[in-house]
Amino acid sequence: METQRESRINIKRDTILEAAITAFRDVGYECTSMDRIAELAGASKRTVYNHFGSKEALFQAVVERLFEAAAALKQVTWDPDRPIEDQLKEFVRAKTLIAEDPPSRCLARVVLGVFVRQPELIQEVLTRTAAEENALLTWLGKAHEAGRLTVPNPELAANMFSSMARGALLWPQLLQGPIDPAEREVIMNELVATFLARYRSTSA
Repeated sequence: METQRESRINIKRDTILEAAITAFRDVGYECTSMDRIAELAGASKRTVYNHFGSKEALFQAVVERLFEAAAALKQVTWDPDRPIEDQLKEFVRAKTLIAEDPPSRCLARVVLGVFVRQPELIQEVLTRTAAEENALLTWLGKAHEAGRLTVPNPELAANMFSSMARGALLWPQLLQGPIDPAEREVIMNELVATFLARYRSTSA
């Protein structure tokens, strides 16, 4: 059971993290100082350093939160009673929703810029969050077992599906801005239809 002291510590940590998200999003990683984060969090710089030993560690925590929020949306479970198209669309939405939310889109752009210049800052987080693809792998396995899809290589199929979703919807919106909802729906339907043209079982 969490004590009052632990609760206060966690609240302060979350406050600092939210302040860092705001600062990184508004002025970027390079221009953000620990002084600015402390000011936004209403805390002393010592308190910020007590929770996060460096700006790099704080940035990694921000990236991890961003990825965790996205990963939480990707836990689509196999449902034999639902149309397979609808379930695949949920995976597409989960993989691209970060680009449709303005604050998350801005933060993702900052993360992308840092990753290009300093990949070591994010590599550890990427390694820890790679397991998020397990939800799609599991789903593909269940669909294969049910005879709805023919997926001899689930890892390859998952990678192809994710690449299509990122290429058609995630990257364009991150780099150019949001896509009209009606157009987004058309692209999503085409993406799912293309994937199913390759993997739908002929006996389904």
